[in-house]
Amino acid sequence: MDGMFPEGLTTRPLTMGDAAAVADVIRTCERHFVGEAFLDEGDIVGMWSTPGIDLAVDSLGVFEGDVLIAGAMVDDRHHLVVEVLPSHLSLGLGTALADWVEHRARTRGLAYGEQETAVSDADASALLTRRGYVSTHRDWVLRMAADAELMHHELPGDVTIGPLEEADAPSVHTVIEDAFEEWEGRIRRSYEDWRTVMLERDGTDPEHFRVAKAGGEVVGAAIVHDSDGTTWIPQLAVRADRRGEGIAQELLAQAFEAGRSRGCATGELATSERTGALGLYERLGMRVVAEFQTWRLDLQDNAGPAPSEEDAGRR
Repeated sequence: MDGMFPEGLTTRPLTMGDAAAVADVIRTCERHFVGEAFLDEGDIVGMWSTPGIDLAVDSLGVFEGDVLIAGAMVDDRHHLVVEVLPSHLSLGLGTALADWVEHRARTRGLAYGEQETAVSDADASALLTRRGYVSTHRDWVLRMAADAELMHHELPGDVTIGPLEEADAPSVHTVIEDAFEEWEGRIRRSYEDWRTVMLERDGTDPEHFRVAKAGGEVVGAAIVHDSDGTTWIPQLAVRADRRGEGIAQELLAQAFEAGRSRGCATGELATSERTGALGLYERLGMRVVAEFQTWRLDLQDNAGPAPSEEDAGRR
């Protein structure tokens, strides 16, 4: 990689021991571009613990001395991640890492790759556009404020909600993945990967999950992770034949209510414009606190442009 990065910087593959440093870089970028941070070290460890990424060949860290200042990774879910500390954006690291991660994705045989940027990061949007990326959809992080009234919904007579029982975990996975698979371009997550990321994440307590059942069958679920005093719901889904009955609304209300009792004053989740659910969450009292854009690159037809002086000066 001689010549790809400025003199004085070193590079190497990331290791699990770098998870905290990577989380710090991403959180710094989030605070810079959207005003606050959402991801934590547990999220990084979970993502890196699945078979879909081999850190030894699918990741690259850029260091200034012993300090991580930028990095990139690719996984089997077509995610291309490039992060650079805002203090080092003028060194061309974003361009160099984009070159590296796109090459690695092609080496892995991926037909396309996706990157996510903060909507407010105009320079990143311009860089990706020049590289041939096309914007596909937006995602939002929404928050239920600590003083917001939680809007409960009466459940159908045959539906009950309780914590996750281990025997129901495969059914919960099926309901969630069936629902998410309805999104265009969504890649189904295997049960093993799902368990790693959702159930076995450090600090996760299945007692906090909310699972809706009817006649002994799982019909809906809210996955719940506590993070920095917030009840974070990474997944919320209801089986297709039981939608429109208020089950999702009640799952959400119960999850946030229980979180408040544990000291998590606020509640948060993310949603995609592919779901059409933004308006629903806003009507329930949640407010958008961050907005992100997903970009897609066709790796088969687009070899990627040679880095320009403009690119090097910006990213």
